[in-house]
Amino acid sequence: MLIAVTSTKGSAGVTTLAVVLAAVWPGDDAPIVVEADCAGGDLGAWHWLPDSPGVATLATQSRTGSATLDAHLTRLPCGADVALAPAGRHLATVAVGLLLEANLALWTKERPTIADVGRLEPGAPSAAVVEQADTVLVLARGDEGSLLRLADADLPAETTRLVLVDGSRYTHAEITERTGLQVAAEVPWDHRAADVVAGRRQLSKVWTRRGLPAAARALATSLATPPTVPTPAVNRNNRGARGEA
Repeated sequence: MLIAVTSTKGSAGVTTLAVVLAAVWPGDDAPIVVEADCAGGDLGAWHWLPDSPGVATLATQSRTGSATLDAHLTRLPCGADVALAPAGRHLATVAVGLLLEANLALWTKERPTIADVGRLEPGAPSAAVVEQADTVLVLARGDEGSLLRLADADLPAETTRLVLVDGSRYTHAEITERTGLQVAAEVPWDHRAADVVAGRRQLSKVWTRRGLPAAARALATSLATPPTVPTPAVNRNNRGARGEA
């Protein structure tokens, strides 16, 4: 499973949501987070961590046709396993581009993968993550300007779901009508959770029980649970008639 998290303009908390989703994911099969933002990775800088091992080393090994995923991950204090990208735009763009040239299944088959794409940049290597993802979560505020940009973004409606930050005065039905996208969740703008993810606030045992983590848990559960396919009803009378014939 590959989930891309992105936004259309500015920063609506893409990195924070990606990490929080991994931290509150249900069950034992916790996802990894891959920084696939061509503008540069944030998590390494926030935590004063080196970006190697990370996206660049994973891309290099993947080009050989194999990948030992755990060797390229760093565990954050909040519990999320992350493939860190270089902080600089040029190095990040090169690393993400090389990773996407490799076989996608090499780094997504072992565990669910959440790709932090950052801001949508048409033509950038990160755009390929959005195109190939099983689910795209696009973060946006519910104001008129943000919704208009979503309508113009030409996102694949069959795989893209909208995550509203701080709600909207419009109903979900109105938003879907204006943007063509289904609303997957509403999440608060949560400075406390953002500070935990960035390492600016001490981690507590109850940090996932309210705010953004609490809202993200329901979203993570829906993403982790495959949709059920209804079983066709059996017409017993017809079955009996065929049997008698």
